[in-house]
Amino acid sequence: MSNLDFYNDDPVDFKRPKSKKRISGVLALIAALIGGTLYIQTTLAANISLNSGSVEFGQGITQTVACSGSQSLTITPLSTFVNASGGGSYKFSGITVDNIPTSCQDTDFTFSAYNNVAASAAQAIFNTSSTRAVVYMTSTNAFEVGTGGSGLSVATNSASSFTLTFTAPVAPSSAVNKVTVESAAHTAITYNVGDTGPGGGKIFYVADTSFSCGPTLNLSCNYLEAAPPLWNAGGADPGLTWAQSTYFTTSVGGTETGIGLGFQNTRAIILQGNTDTATSAAALADAYTVTVSDVVYDDWYLPSKNELNNLRDKRVTVGGFANYYYWSSSQYNASNAWSHNFSQVSPTAVGKNGPFYIRPIRAF
Repeated sequence: MSNLDFYNDDPVDFKRPKSKKRISGVLALIAALIGGTLYIQTTLAANISLNSGSVEFGQGITQTVACSGSQSLTITPLSTFVNASGGGSYKFSGITVDNIPTSCQDTDFTFSAYNNVAASAAQAIFNTSSTRAVVYMTSTNAFEVGTGGSGLSVATNSASSFTLTFTAPVAPSSAVNKVTVESAAHTAITYNVGDTGPGGGKIFYVADTSFSCGPTLNLSCNYLEAAPPLWNAGGADPGLTWAQSTYFTTSVGGTETGIGLGFQNTRAIILQGNTDTATSAAALADAYTVTVSDVVYDDWYLPSKNELNNLRDKRVTVGGFANYYYWSSSQYNASNAWSHNFSQVSPTAVGKNGPFYIRPIRAF
């Protein structure tokens, strides 16, 4: 028997709401222990976000998983109305899990969704094509995004509860009839410089201690991964100006130089108005997206000054670089930004109108 404890059974239909607003779809969430059947004991209302209020659309269920022993977890599917041109639809947007015991510390919970077609494959639930969402319960009763978690967010509600949210949900509520959950001991994946990273690039920086990362620095990371050679649709690293011509001499507030800060810098540059991927280095780096083993990695960005310095030091390991200037996302002043000529040791501040090379990176 696998050391993964997998829960699966026939779906349970949720009742339609009594609200005057009719809801186009319902979610069912069910789990069964391999070799045995679990009895669904109690229910908990789940909600759909609708304008400024909410309406009841279904029921949660209680389940046991291997790490919880006889203690049942309450699992509640979430659905949100997503606007679209000409209309919109209700999407399966997340899951709240409550009543998790401390015996589940150092455990990964993996969620997948299925329709009502027999033997059908797990369907995409976030990031266009990602079919598995992983949440890690740490040894301190906190909950974090697990492996392949770009496009997910996890809120620790308490030491026994979390809410998993899909940043860009894609599965219509009406198409989700069953959600499965697996639990397994958490196995930390370690990388060395030169290893192929999760996003298919090369690891060029390994931190001794975790550093803050992400677009709002709310994540904790240990590695930096550079996009592989020919990442740009099979071509060499492209040359773009740091900013669009309108902003060549306009300051971007808040850019920094440290490790882990490039993502925040990149977003600040884009928010200034540098959104054209044909002319803005930050916009093109931010737009890079790759799918590896059904996981979408769309968290690439233009490296900060210090991140770029480390990338230059490992340029042979990563490969494919030109012996010329590459852009960082760190501004020097209103008219200049930090760059690094990869044929030289030290970085240089140069005019934002320089058409220099770029190579996206990501932190995880």
